[in-house]
Amino acid sequence: MTGQWVRLAQTQLRSRIRSIIIWGIALGALGALYVALFPSMSSFLQQYLEQASEQMQQFMGSVRDSMTIEGWMEIEFLTSIIPIALPFLVIPMGARAVSGSEERKTLDMLLSTPLPRRHLVISSLASMAGSLACVLAVTWVITYIAVPLAGVGLGPGRLAAALVVLWVFCLLFGSIALLVSTWVRRSFLAIVVPTVILVVMYVIGNLAQVSKKAEPIRVFSLFYHLGHPVKGDFPWTALLLMLAAVCVITAAAVALFQRRDIYT
Repeated sequence: MTGQWVRLAQTQLRSRIRSIIIWGIALGALGALYVALFPSMSSFLQQYLEQASEQMQQFMGSVRDSMTIEGWMEIEFLTSIIPIALPFLVIPMGARAVSGSEERKTLDMLLSTPLPRRHLVISSLASMAGSLACVLAVTWVITYIAVPLAGVGLGPGRLAAALVVLWVFCLLFGSIALLVSTWVRRSFLAIVVPTVILVVMYVIGNLAQVSKKAEPIRVFSLFYHLGHPVKGDFPWTALLLMLAAVCVITAAAVALFQRRDIYT
């Protein structure tokens, strides 16, 4: 029985090989581009700050973080592109796992086989986790290829640590889509709900950076809790809490799906 959800997850992964490769190459190419741009951009920023007034230097104090390769990659790539773009790989997957299959009139046929409903939910989560892992692995390889070519000192372990945190972060939003998919009967709604949560958290995180009055609400944004793993500050507490949330949300999705009637 355990092998059923494993085989189903493998089948789902094989069907997404093309999109996984495209996502991995696209994000990896962006990462390599930012690595290659760092030497020239850091020199430009250094010269600009040296010539700027004292007030401007104080105002742009956060820009100094971009003068290290770790700070540059965190600001330009790891916290501004991947956590916004990559969840949209798994959110549609989670949304279509149940309600999407029901809309396509394939869910009742799938469940007519001796497949427990919980295995469908677990296999969907496993396929999302595997897809994210493959994409981020390709991203890591392509990005790191540019490190020796650009002559910068970005450690492979720190880059991998940052991507591990983002793996759990993105999986959390995929699990939310999966939960909504077992509750509603429209995959569109299962996509909208986690998307709105993601966008609101991103706005809160950015608003807290530019406004002192908004700083207290930054704790409601997961972006604030991601820490700085590429700088050696690995957010163990946030990572474990996000993993626990994924498990709880998946268990809730299983419970909802067990009680759900299927429209044919």
